[in-house]
Amino acid sequence: MNSNFIQIDISRQKMIRTLVSSIIIFLFAILIWLQQDLEYKLLIEHNFVYQNPNIYQFFRFFTKYGMSIIMLLYSLTVFKSVNHDELASNRSMFFLIIICFATGGIFGDLLKEIIDRSRPVIELGDKILNTDISETSAFPSGHSTKSMALALPFVLMASNKSLFNKIIKALVLFIGLMVCYSRIALQKHYLSDVLGGIAIAMFFVIISIWIVNFAYKRMKLDSDKQMMMNKRLRLLFIGFAIILSMM
Repeated sequence: MNSNFIQIDISRQKMIRTLVSSIIIFLFAILIWLQQDLEYKLLIEHNFVYQNPNIYQFFRFFTKYGMSIIMLLYSLTVFKSVNHDELASNRSMFFLIIICFATGGIFGDLLKEIIDRSRPVIELGDKILNTDISETSAFPSGHSTKSMALALPFVLMASNKSLFNKIIKALVLFIGLMVCYSRIALQKHYLSDVLGGIAIAMFFVIISIWIVNFAYKRMKLDSDKQMMMNKRLRLLFIGFAIILSMM
């Protein structure tokens, strides 16, 4: 292959470590689900969220706007990376983020329908204060899957050499984890639902790298094509941010 063509490099060690971690987290989620007492108690202890309007709105903010904020941060990161050569290593990341978000999110939603686990409001009844009955099933948490599918590709694959990257990594990871926690705090999902979503997102980082590298190879993606693609992806991130904020 022409060395001028773009590919996402990942070491065998990192790939194996990420895949194994995703499997361990998923198995741990199943174990917690089977045990039940822990996550039942955890949800009941979050009744305080509904007893304090400020705390409720805090967690509601991350549930509703967390993914939109991550999208806007990536739009800023695309702009910085396109215009600053010291961030050139980021330029192959943005298509990866979109593919991971799409594939991980779709797989998680399909798995949710297949497993068809009841939401906490159904199983715990009057033991929790959340009374909102969702039309979708519980496992895995869609918000957790999608938010971490957005955060993890950049967190795991982007370079740590620049301060800007370190800041963006910290922000998207924090927001992604807060989206996950908000699903428990608002009593929408069990801990196992959230862990299952994180595991799926982590697994699809690797799957998405394979998909993106195959696509880059077929496109014969060079630096010029990459720059044009990223300028369009910046608009896509902004569009997703607007759409997600209205859902």
